[in-house]
Amino acid sequence: MPELPEVEVIRRGLEPHVVGRRIACVRILEPRLVRRRGTPREAETALADRTVAALRRRGKCILFDLGGDTLTVRLGMTGQLRFWPSEVECQADAHTHAYLVLDDGGVVTYRDVRKFGEMFVLPTFAVESALRVGVEPLEDTFTVAALERICRASAMRIKPLLLDQRKVAGIGNIYADEALFRARIRPARRASSLRAGEVRALRQAIRAVLRAGIRHRGSSISDYRDACGKPGDFAALHRVYHRHGQPCRQCGTPIRRIILGQRSTHFCPTCQR
Repeated sequence: MPELPEVEVIRRGLEPHVVGRRIACVRILEPRLVRRRGTPREAETALADRTVAALRRRGKCILFDLGGDTLTVRLGMTGQLRFWPSEVECQADAHTHAYLVLDDGGVVTYRDVRKFGEMFVLPTFAVESALRVGVEPLEDTFTVAALERICRASAMRIKPLLLDQRKVAGIGNIYADEALFRARIRPARRASSLRAGEVRALRQAIRAVLRAGIRHRGSSISDYRDACGKPGDFAALHRVYHRHGQPCRQCGTPIRRIILGQRSTHFCPTCQR
């Protein structure tokens, strides 16, 4: 599933092509894409002839601000947003479920093999309450004190807590594993057991690994591609994620894989305590 870095890379790739452009027409071919809030025809009508005033990200969602309303796109597990300079160049297939045709001829397509993603239009003021996500880890509000409050108030283990989008927005399986390794914290530790120095190290590690993920254009494990259809480079730099059985890059101990909160979790049993 695309996480904060992948979604941010897609947002940055789309931004110069869509901001200031008018949506000339919309085609939504898969009803499940708008399943929670209306029909394809209703979404098409709500989007047509609207100008994209800004393109934002909130957690793992991309937000097209349309002047009073916002189109929210949640990529799910295999969703891809791609920009094409023209309809002639657009390479769609059976998994391409939506088209936003812009007034300059450009096209934004939504492709999703597993169809877990969704898009919906809401008044901009209602988006935050609809998404119900927590603090953004790359913003100034994600302080050591804020993370410490989140940890102290929880009975959860630290890895599942980091995956709880209601607490911290945008972190998924990859970047939780990578951040915990950098902070030298075992993923099965109770969040409330973290000492002040560990919370400080974890905040620093979260921000560092997310920024590195963005800098290297995301982690392409399977389906993720950026707005131009290119894979990201960060997977080659993973220190623990999907490296079970391989030697730790720091100490040489084989990386372990366990199931924690129904999610695969990777860690070094020597480096992480």
